[in-house]
Amino acid sequence: MSAALLFFDGIGIGEDDPEKNPFARYRSKFFRAFIGGNNFRAEYDGIIVPTDATLDVPGYPQSATGQTAIFTGVNAAEIMQGHINGLPTPTLRKVLLSESIFLKLKRLGKKATFANAYSKHYFELRGEKLSATTYAVMASQVPFRWYDKELQDGKAVPADLTGEFLKRFYPDVKVITPEESGKIIADLLSEYDFVMYEFPFTDEAGHNQDFELALKYIDRIERFLDSLLTNTDLNEHLIILTRDHGNIEDLSIKTHTLNKVPTIIWGKGKGKVAMSIRSILDITPTIIKYLTDQI
Repeated sequence: MSAALLFFDGIGIGEDDPEKNPFARYRSKFFRAFIGGNNFRAEYDGIIVPTDATLDVPGYPQSATGQTAIFTGVNAAEIMQGHINGLPTPTLRKVLLSESIFLKLKRLGKKATFANAYSKHYFELRGEKLSATTYAVMASQVPFRWYDKELQDGKAVPADLTGEFLKRFYPDVKVITPEESGKIIADLLSEYDFVMYEFPFTDEAGHNQDFELALKYIDRIERFLDSLLTNTDLNEHLIILTRDHGNIEDLSIKTHTLNKVPTIIWGKGKGKVAMSIRSILDITPTIIKYLTDQI
């Protein structure tokens, strides 16, 4: 029994309006929840849970505090007395390094991994300005996966699901299909108790109000999920897909939204897991309980 956490940046539950919402225009199989609707099922018998991302703090949810909350279960916006955009601040880094889901699972004797393929230049260029996921992994000293090693060997997933983004900077990057990325995550689930993957590009499409780019990314995500769910024994494993805030579901505006985010749950124990999630603060505690047979 293992669990995967798939994090997709900036996707909320929007209106069933193809002029504003690219998920409505695409007629998504996986993101069928719309404001005012009652369809909370996704393909492969997934359960869609409308999930609060505001953290009971006024203002639009933002990435730094939202992601910290997801990966730790700590109300980061409350600590910061507001929603913080972009990358984690020094205060949020401390929260991630002390409360990370990877660290908690390590202390429980669980084997965890982050599936994304990294470049060593990422660390050299950014210094301390790293993503929330990166700090969450660093907290536990879980080894990173590299584009020139694990990705080449079919044991890591590019952040954009294909490797096309990395190839702009590193011509030797191996480009793969979203279907291959789905199979890689499925294979990792058979080796680890916990697997996490992050897709950050949906938020970019939302801020740019770029319908063509949004539809391109949605198509990749749908193909990836089809492959992952086909290749995973859902009688044995749990898959949770969640987000930090809304954005891409309303391309009539450039900003984030106050919409709830659709957490989608597939696999073993999905009903009890769905009942445990109401806020993005519930993601880490629920996974911990699941992997320790408490739910």
